[in-house]
Amino acid sequence: MSRRSWSDADTARLAMMANASVPELAAAFPDRSIDAVVSKLSRMARTEPSPAPSAVSDSEPDHIHPNFSTAPNQRIDVCDLLSRAATRTAKNPGEADKDYAQVTIQTDKPIAVMKSADWHFGARDVDYAALLTHVKFLLDVPGFYLQLFGDDLNLMIMHRTVSTRVDIMTPKEQIQFLESFVAAAVEKGKLLSMGWGNHSDEFTERSAGFGIVDLIVNQRVPYFRGLGYLDLTLEPTSGEPVTYPMAFAHKTRFSSFMNPLHGNKRMEQMHAELFGINRPIAHEYITAHTHNPAYSTEGALPEQRIHFIKCGTFKTDCTYSQRFFGQGRIGVPTVVYHPDRFEHVCLPTPWEAYRYMQGHDWEGGA
Repeated sequence: MSRRSWSDADTARLAMMANASVPELAAAFPDRSIDAVVSKLSRMARTEPSPAPSAVSDSEPDHIHPNFSTAPNQRIDVCDLLSRAATRTAKNPGEADKDYAQVTIQTDKPIAVMKSADWHFGARDVDYAALLTHVKFLLDVPGFYLQLFGDDLNLMIMHRTVSTRVDIMTPKEQIQFLESFVAAAVEKGKLLSMGWGNHSDEFTERSAGFGIVDLIVNQRVPYFRGLGYLDLTLEPTSGEPVTYPMAFAHKTRFSSFMNPLHGNKRMEQMHAELFGINRPIAHEYITAHTHNPAYSTEGALPEQRIHFIKCGTFKTDCTYSQRFFGQGRIGVPTVVYHPDRFEHVCLPTPWEAYRYMQGHDWEGGA
């Protein structure tokens, strides 16, 4: 099969269009296929200066080499790429604000909120009897609510370096537990908020691109993906509503073996940087993750008091913690809120909060 040779005029014109785009080349040589034009341009670039076209032989060589260049290299237009990114972002906005929520409870009686985290359900080294007692207490006792601050599930089976033997429940069983618990707690109006944890959500984010707790909660209660700020408002039938602002995170970058509340105090000191100048100073700063429960209170008058709360864990027989951090301890600090005045009291356990509110011990025992 013969092919048309390139005239001197066409070759010179093609040489002047070395940086032209493929559409421009096609328009300049409408009587030739774009593959022939690009192939000729590629050969000219490899053999500079280009030899004069031969008018002697129109026959093809015995072996034709493949051409791996589809088009001349062109620099990407940076502004065009940024414009496309801006357009796609506008069409696909990010998640709605999950860093703030307001919860309102209409009540004339004080209520109590259990602050808990690090259940690590599914691990072999969890005190499940103690966890069962706390869950039954929450679901059975009126006036008690729960906030969970991450690591509800263990999910170490999904970790890239740890043996599956550390979990006694499969990921499916762990997820079924959390689905059932959230459904029961929401049905009874007991669950106020949940949040991200490095075990529960981070492991599934790494493996599948989504947080499993976020998916389970699915807007049934506020879910916080990192830092959280929540206004808890109590509305009595008579009198003005009372709002208790609280700020929290599963873990912070600040920690101290000498003071388990060091990260909480730093959260208060860096409040404006972390939560913005439009969020007033919170009256609770809550963290978890280190499995070492603690709390302290600052402020003389009730309206000035700030509670610093570190949640404990139910993972109480962990070899990893023993080696590196110290054994975890059960701890569910519980805050009692008054609806007729700004006064909230932090107590180390739900049982003591129950005694504070009722004047006697819980019949179920502590």
